[in-house]
Amino acid sequence: MKNLNNICFCKRNGVYEQRDLSDFSAEKNVQNGESLELLFLIFNNELNLKVNLLDKGTSCDIKTVYLVAEKENCRIKIDINHAVPETTSKQTIKGILTDEARAQFNGIIRMPRDSQRCVGEQNHRAFVLSDKARVEAIPELEIYADDVQCSHGSAVGPLENQQVFYLTARGISEQVAKRMLLEAFVCDELPESALNSVREWLDTYIR
Repeated sequence: MKNLNNICFCKRNGVYEQRDLSDFSAEKNVQNGESLELLFLIFNNELNLKVNLLDKGTSCDIKTVYLVAEKENCRIKIDINHAVPETTSKQTIKGILTDEARAQFNGIIRMPRDSQRCVGEQNHRAFVLSDKARVEAIPELEIYADDVQCSHGSAVGPLENQQVFYLTARGISEQVAKRMLLEAFVCDELPESALNSVREWLDTYIR
C-alpha cells in the first residue's frame, strides 16, 4: 500500500478547503472576533499546533482524526491559550490503531487568571484493535481563572462486541461489520474529499 498523505482542511464560509499541513503545524493567533476551524487527517506524522485566542469573541474548533497501523508512530499536541476573557475553544480527537502502532495525544487548555467567562472543551476517543497497539493520552487543563466552563476527557478501548454481534446477526461478515462501525466513527467528522483516503486505510488494515 502506498503511503497516504496527511491532510489539513480549513473551514471558510461553511466549507472545508484543503490546505498544506505545514501551514498549520505551528502557532496561530486568532483575533478580531474571528473563528478558526481546522480539521486534520493524520496517518503517520507529528502534529504540533498552538492556538492563541487574543481578542474577546474569538474561538477555535480543532478536529483531528488519526489512523495508525503496522509499526508507525503518531504524535499530536494541541495547545489552546485563552489569552483574554470571553473566548471559546473545542478540541475533538478520534483515532484508530492496529498492529504494533503507537500514538500519543497531548491536549492542553490554558486559561490565565484574567481570562474570565471562557469556555473550553476537549474530547479524545480511540479504538485500539490489537493487543500490541498503544495509545498514550494526556489531556491537561491549566486553569487560573474562576469564572470559566471547561471540560476534558479521554476514552480508549476495543470495539464493543455487542455492536459487532448486532451486525453479524443480520448476515454481515465480522470484517465488514468492524469496518462499518469504524468508518461511521471517524467519517462523521470528515469532508467528502477525505473519505477515499480513510476507506483505503480501512480496506488495508481492518481484517
